[in-house]
Amino acid sequence: MKISTRFLATLCTLAALSFCLFAQGPSPKSQKEVEALMAVQNAQNNQQRIEAAQKLIQDFADTEFKSWALFNIMQSYELMGDIPNTIVYAEQVLSAKPSNFEAASAHVRIANGIARQTKEFDLDRDEKLQKVADNANKAIAMLATATKVNDQIPDEQWTLITQNEAAIAYDAMAQGEFVRKKYQEAAEFFVKAIQAQPDPVRMLKAGNSYRLAKKFSDAMNMLNNAINDPNTNDQIKSLAEREKKLVEEAQNAGA
Repeated sequence: MKISTRFLATLCTLAALSFCLFAQGPSPKSQKEVEALMAVQNAQNNQQRIEAAQKLIQDFADTEFKSWALFNIMQSYELMGDIPNTIVYAEQVLSAKPSNFEAASAHVRIANGIARQTKEFDLDRDEKLQKVADNANKAIAMLATATKVNDQIPDEQWTLITQNEAAIAYDAMAQGEFVRKKYQEAAEFFVKAIQAQPDPVRMLKAGNSYRLAKKFSDAMNMLNNAINDPNTNDQIKSLAEREKKLVEEAQNAGA
């Protein structure tokens, strides 16, 4: 089964924040707190991680790892596909004196979550989409200067993590413009996401957006990129081929 880019990005981020937890930064105040922290780090699934992190916060009210625990809860809910709770805990991360990377990632989750939940005819659509843009732009700016959460993380891995996060922020803004039916703008944000982290699904979405914007040459280029990408699968290839036929039909009709 092919795992989504967003899912992989979340796993990479969780792994990075768990990497050598006590190597730098705050220190646990007791052996019991160490055990509580290790319970979070060693959790075997998302629900266990959530419960262990919540217990850490409950049992150690003065823990200096509160933002880290909340971050783990946020990421776990994202992996479970629970958008409302992902947003709730992202907001709690921001109020818990997070590191600059934790804050950037929380802004990404708020932007992405709101974008995915916003529909064209929502009465508060524009207000929601402004929150998407505000949080995504904050995240991108912070990621540009985010310092490693741990110096032992290899530079290449850290670059990949921050680029993945930026790509998801661009995805959120693309989705927001798509809901507004501003297809050219949506395509341009998808392209920025692709530049940060190439992915055939993004290429397909960019091609679809370019078609709706009547930028047929750009649409065909992007769809061909999706088809020829070494990471694509049969489903994406089929969807891209179908999208290419729609582009050709529109061109022939003089749309």
